[in-house]
Amino acid sequence: MSGKRVIKPVNKYIYGHFIEHLGRCIYGGIYDENSPLSDERGFRRDVLESVKKIRVSILRWPGGNFASNYHWEDGIGPKASRPVRFDLAWQREESNRFGTDEFIEYCREIGAEPYICINMGTGTLDEALRWLEYCNGKGNTYYAQLRTKFGHSEPYDVKFWGIGNEMYGEWQIGHMKAEEYARKAREYAKWMKVFDPSIKTILVGCDDPTWNLEVLNTAGDIMDYISYHFYTGCEDYYGTVATVYLLKERLLGLKKLIDMSRARRKDIIKIALDEWNVWYRVVDNQLEEPYEFKDGIFVCGVLITLQKMSDIVPIANLAQLVNVLGAIHTEKSGLYLTPVYKAFELIVNHSGSMLVETHVESETYDVENVMFFNKTPFSLSNVPYLDASATISEDGKKLYVTVINYKKDEALRVPIKVEGVDKRIAKMYTLTGPDVHARNSFENPDVVSILEEAILVDENFNLTLRPSSCSVIEMNLV
Repeated sequence: MSGKRVIKPVNKYIYGHFIEHLGRCIYGGIYDENSPLSDERGFRRDVLESVKKIRVSILRWPGGNFASNYHWEDGIGPKASRPVRFDLAWQREESNRFGTDEFIEYCREIGAEPYICINMGTGTLDEALRWLEYCNGKGNTYYAQLRTKFGHSEPYDVKFWGIGNEMYGEWQIGHMKAEEYARKAREYAKWMKVFDPSIKTILVGCDDPTWNLEVLNTAGDIMDYISYHFYTGCEDYYGTVATVYLLKERLLGLKKLIDMSRARRKDIIKIALDEWNVWYRVVDNQLEEPYEFKDGIFVCGVLITLQKMSDIVPIANLAQLVNVLGAIHTEKSGLYLTPVYKAFELIVNHSGSMLVETHVESETYDVENVMFFNKTPFSLSNVPYLDASATISEDGKKLYVTVINYKKDEALRVPIKVEGVDKRIAKMYTLTGPDVHARNSFENPDVVSILEEAILVDENFNLTLRPSSCSVIEMNLV
């Protein structure tokens, strides 16, 4: 690997997250007006601090399934006047005390780009246009002035707009066939861009190539992204980590469909992996997954895969940020950070903005008849035990080499060649835990943690990788 062989930029939006009005993600998670741990805005200060540490680059909201019966005007204006509604998606009351203005303020506080998913279930094109006007309108129109009336004179300039959520599924309020969705979504995207030509639209994609081609062929001249959702769900260790490569296969398959479609702008259409995570133990409406160390290793694998694919998949959103399948878990008196969070903490804070060419040689293994999230077994052949990526800082002064050992119980002695680097001391950060099923908890928050140590490197050096671990070697180049 060489710092001179820079291939392409790494899009920062691959480090995105997702919050939905579901369980304790928002209420009791990032937002808790009644907590002594919250600030005057209702934002949990400890959560806010933790979110800032992983530099969330883009934040998707309000859903998810919730988006398909959410009427945004319920969530603006004085909070005492906002109506309480019944949420059909998750069968609970929605107070509407966290709405558009609170979401934008949260994004601004953490430095994230806002990404809004509109209601295509019980909503209308007119409602979507009014929402866009409220967020981005600059003139004397009604909704631009309404935003000003509520204390926000400057436009929010929301760039990313999702045109519905999982509209292919019977679980989705207002779900529809591919032809109907593609036709309607094209109209939404077209007229929203008439109001604001600068926005980027994300249309719904899925595992069904027929659906995807219909959307691409019908709306490919107006869309910017096609979305894809991926949840792994294997109790088996190798079944979990191998799905990194299953995800890669599916993303490449979706890219092939883009290329073979009749879309006139297919060279511009990218993929938004705007929901992804581990989800297999919890089936109730709280969805508070007790994440294990192996789930953190899976997340590391996905993140370095996305680093290498960010020209194809420039947006990714972990589902979700807090409590619900959450990277962060809160209690009334505090919080703890899951192995999923620790994976983000490691990769986001120890990666550069430019991808460097890498070559990896590895033994492989096969995974057969492993039960996937939706109870469909899958098999994969020739899955590498070793994976790596390398990135360099924008100023060219730091090189980051990330190496994952997927072997469950065996350390790996790995020769590493880094062209043009003389002997020097580097730092190595390793995500590690006592075993693959280790969990952090409120009582024991650091069972899975990041180990920092100094190592000696030069152009050729050997590195011993702990079993089931991810390590980042961070070296100064000047």
